[in-house]
Amino acid sequence: MIIVWVILGAAVLLFLQDRLYAHYWNKNLTVGLAFAEESATEGDTGVLCETVENRKILPLPALKVKFAVSRCLIFEEADGGSSVTDQFYRNDVLSVRPYMRHVRRLFFLCKKRGYYTITALDVVAGNLFLSRELPMSLKCDAQFYVYPRPWKEQSFLRTLQKLNGEILSRRHLLEDPFEYRGIREYFPGDAMRDINWKATARTGDLKVNMKNYTALKAVRLFVNLEDGALLRREDMLEASISMAAGAAAFFLDQGIRTALYTNGPDILTGDPVGMEASSGPAHMETINRGLARIDLSESAPRFRMQLEEKVLGDGNGAGDVFTIFISNDAQDDFQDLLCACLEKGMGFAWLCPVQHPEENAVRPALEKYTHQIVIDGGWA
Repeated sequence: MIIVWVILGAAVLLFLQDRLYAHYWNKNLTVGLAFAEESATEGDTGVLCETVENRKILPLPALKVKFAVSRCLIFEEADGGSSVTDQFYRNDVLSVRPYMRHVRRLFFLCKKRGYYTITALDVVAGNLFLSRELPMSLKCDAQFYVYPRPWKEQSFLRTLQKLNGEILSRRHLLEDPFEYRGIREYFPGDAMRDINWKATARTGDLKVNMKNYTALKAVRLFVNLEDGALLRREDMLEASISMAAGAAAFFLDQGIRTALYTNGPDILTGDPVGMEASSGPAHMETINRGLARIDLSESAPRFRMQLEEKVLGDGNGAGDVFTIFISNDAQDDFQDLLCACLEKGMGFAWLCPVQHPEENAVRPALEKYTHQIVIDGGWA
């Protein structure tokens, strides 16, 4: 008789805990994913924070957190429940006590440039005796940028230094009436409007404001991601993007206003990625984000059709900007565009990534403006 009562009591307990968990397991339960940083550079290590907070007295003996993320983010210490196909599917199991906040830091390697998101996650809990699974789907808004690694191959850097010298030789400086860099003694010929009367009264000698200078010269980077080869060479396109990142960082470090335009579509908007000329660290961040979002899953539209007006438009003559084209593609219509730049008297250069010297046939008129960059471990 005792055995019967024990069995009956166990059955009642099993039923009651099952109903209890069915109704209250997800009450005051918070599960979320967030990247520790907004961005990293290709080849760096990132951190994804998995947070579970159980703000109730009911324990969760087994809680599974499942999500999918691009396989270009390579996670360390993946358990047996994780799998990799077109995406990486993570399956973490943990036990959460009452009123417990659990934070797990998942380290991953940023294998490839890109823009990565986690938009959803699944949570599966077990009841006290693990006799039943209780699933729940949650929305997630975790976003992460992997910036292209700037190209740092020595011949590429020497080419940029050479171009920088040419830019500086063409550079015109004008005084900026709204920006001051100090005060100096008055010299005959200085305009009366430049006298700093407060400093003059304080020192007893005439003092003049020194205005800072603003450069008229800017650099435009045009990145051609059109691939005219019979077999798609994504490594060459990625090299072009890395060179654009390296060139933008170089010229911005020189204090030169830099613009960047591509015919590569933005993975978020579908529009060609492009940033108008600006300067400073914030602009480099904008450029990096734009380059990270370039989608190479499909062929880019024709460069000349997409950007000819921007290249040859009004105000882009010989004295306004210096233009740098980065393109592995050497099709006739692209070289026609460069010849049109030459006829217009524009200052420009063509950086041509190649796997072997003399790989692309360059027209004689363009040879002096062309710099072939051999792709061989240029990310070092």
